Amino acid sequence: MKQILIVLSLCILSVSGTANESTQQTFLTWNRHAELPPVGGQGESLGVAGPYVGVHNDALIIAGGANFPKPYWGENKAWHDDIWVLDNSGNWIEGGKLSRPLGYGASVSTPLGVICIGGNDAAQTYSDAFLLKWNRTTKTLEQESLPALPTTLAYTAAVLLGNKVYVGGGAVTNDLASTKKNFWLLDLGDVQAGWSELPTWPGPERGLNLLVAQHNGKGKQIYLLSGRRVDKSGEIEFLKDSYAYNPRSQTWSRVADSPICFMAGEALPIGDNHILVVGGDEGSLFFKADELKDDHPGFFKQIWGYNALTDTWQKAGEMPQNHVTTQVAKWGEDFIIASGEVRPRVRSPDIWRVAILPPNPDFGTVNWITLLAYLGLLLAVGFVCARQTQSTEDFYVGGRSIPWWAAGISIFGTTLSAITYLALPARVYATSWSAIILNLGILIVAPLIAFVYIPRLRRINAVTAYQFLENRFDLGLRLFGSASFIIFQLFRMGIVVFLPALALSAVTGFNLTVCILMMGLISTVYTAFGGIKAVIWTDVVQVVVLIGGALLALGIVAVNLDGGLSSLVSMGKEAGKFEMPPIEWSWANDSFMVLILGAIFSNALVPYTSDQAVVQRYLTTSSEREAQKAVWTNALLAIPATLIFSIMGIALFVFYKSNPDLLGPLEKYDQILPWFVAHQMPAGFAGFVIAGVFAASMSSLDSSMHSICTAVSNDFVGRFKSDWNDENQMRFARLLVGGLGILGTTIAIIMSTMDTGHIFDFLIGLMGLIASPLAGLFLLGLFAKKPKANHAWIGVICSLIAIVFAKYFTDLNGLLFGLVGIGVCFGVGLFTSLFASRNAQS
Repeated sequence: MKQILIVLSLCILSVSGTANESTQQTFLTWNRHAELPPVGGQGESLGVAGPYVGVHNDALIIAGGANFPKPYWGENKAWHDDIWVLDNSGNWIEGGKLSRPLGYGASVSTPLGVICIGGNDAAQTYSDAFLLKWNRTTKTLEQESLPALPTTLAYTAAVLLGNKVYVGGGAVTNDLASTKKNFWLLDLGDVQAGWSELPTWPGPERGLNLLVAQHNGKGKQIYLLSGRRVDKSGEIEFLKDSYAYNPRSQTWSRVADSPICFMAGEALPIGDNHILVVGGDEGSLFFKADELKDDHPGFFKQIWGYNALTDTWQKAGEMPQNHVTTQVAKWGEDFIIASGEVRPRVRSPDIWRVAILPPNPDFGTVNWITLLAYLGLLLAVGFVCARQTQSTEDFYVGGRSIPWWAAGISIFGTTLSAITYLALPARVYATSWSAIILNLGILIVAPLIAFVYIPRLRRINAVTAYQFLENRFDLGLRLFGSASFIIFQLFRMGIVVFLPALALSAVTGFNLTVCILMMGLISTVYTAFGGIKAVIWTDVVQVVVLIGGALLALGIVAVNLDGGLSSLVSMGKEAGKFEMPPIEWSWANDSFMVLILGAIFSNALVPYTSDQAVVQRYLTTSSEREAQKAVWTNALLAIPATLIFSIMGIALFVFYKSNPDLLGPLEKYDQILPWFVAHQMPAGFAGFVIAGVFAASMSSLDSSMHSICTAVSNDFVGRFKSDWNDENQMRFARLLVGGLGILGTTIAIIMSTMDTGHIFDFLIGLMGLIASPLAGLFLLGLFAKKPKANHAWIGVICSLIAIVFAKYFTDLNGLLFGLVGIGVCFGVGLFTSLFASRNAQS
């Protein structure tokens, strides 16, 4: 054993240092999409600077702007009023004229149209705001006036966040010496209310600044970057200071300075947390423009990336051409950079279409061998268990002979899905380890489960949890409880396979369909043949692999940190990663009380009392005492596992804050662990950690399949079919598991081909509402003697109404829905029974 540990340590150390080799990555692809037609009656297409640019109804709108006719250095600047529209077929359509030649304002694409804000001409600056709307039916452009700005403004920036337009920075005259500290808001839900003034940033005034919205892990922020101003002595200052505005608290904070000045540039929000700056002027040749004239090399081509979550800058490839003083607009999934200035006085008519380059790492032969060997081991365990599964007693409850420690590990594996495996480190990476509280609710609830719930279940020799509901109330509530569980699990099966597979494929290069098929089909085979024994023993293997993979990943992250664990602690503390939630009486935020109550009711009472996938493990041991030990095993496993995943999240944050060049824009920040595995871990090790993700997903999937089968066979078919012999039951159960496996895998594959995220989130959320009333039913049956079936039904109905109201008509934190559902079901059920009892006595 000692020799094995030495070899493992040497292997980990052999990869240390490689992660710190900074390499510049490329995240974007650039294509010339079109060329802006000539404007202002000019004979050739010269392009414009300062245009209004946006997309509406799948058409690109470019309006106004200014340029210098040829020869560039012998002519005066000309402002234009032309409007051009490029449809999705690549055809240019004349869109009429602006009310006057105008440019150097700001523009924002909104569902209402392209909002154009401020601007100037050769003589003056304006406070105008107006809307450009493309009518795709008539192929015409419509213009509509909007409330004017509080003052004249040019060289400003604007951004849309939600249903609100924010404007910040700019100059009130054509002279940039008149830059202003201004921050205004226009609510598109109440446009006629006009612009409202907001607090300004705690830095100097500026113009030609950038304004972009991005998520910093805690919420959407508005970032004000760079710019230019003239100080009190008349000197031009190229600014690098940057600020973030929190719309919820209406407060500003200073963030990391940009590495260079980006005045008059463009910024793209990429993925969940990144901003890429794809234009601008750092000012190095600003005072030499008249001297260089046509020998000016143009502006820098380096793309700079900012990670709003780690507050770090990185180099992010190069652009083929830097266009300044223009606007960026999103068209579909791509970004449009239209025309603009490429060197002093020279514009370009090029319209660039910029797309995000998907990562394409190679998983590698060694990693595939590691993963396939693990999957082969699961099949072998399944076939061994299949030989020991000869009766329905074996298939459903393992002959009630499963060791307590194996049952406890299986409970832990069942409740820890791959979504949690990926999401908990990601949540800590993005926020803090306050979420650790959520996973500790089982320690509080375990005595109730062990000493009250398990004895009642085993006393009636139950196979499903819902038999207790019939024994205590009536058959209707048993069928309601079982059906609710079945429907919820049917939807959940696809989710627990699809989401981890999506995260893996996005950053590892895995084929999504192959990933889904591997998890789905292998789980189906060993579950169908081996029954609950195969599920539990493969869960044991899978828990070892997933915890081992997490420890391995944590070890490699820690070894590659400059300063090791001390850096992890010091940088984690500085970033607030070890902070606990505030102790406050707020029911909308993740306060301490919300997390505690959520941990007890939503995360512990609901699954450990009403979820057949968990409850079934209580029934597989040889005695009540063994089942109680299984519950305590699971509870005690939750502590180190939660600490491991939480510390891993902190370690990933510290690692990528120290090595920003190694992290690309992630579509979702819960891909952070797969990204690290794919890009930083050596061959073989990466395969083992990915096997851990597979393990977490498959342990949830096999539990769902088997528990649905148990519920259908015992609560529905077996309950009403008295002549059902053991052989027929076994045949039916195995066929049903096979069908469920195919169904769950098919749902996951369908999800992979459609934009169904919001639909499935809604359905899962809706079905999840039923779980807490079920838990309330069990508590009502356990602790109240008077309530009968009719009282319990009233409690369930009132509970459902209360949760729907809380979800859709209040700002109550979703973690408290469990408390609402359980509390209302229990309280109403008990109250109606007492009320009925008094009426009967009177």
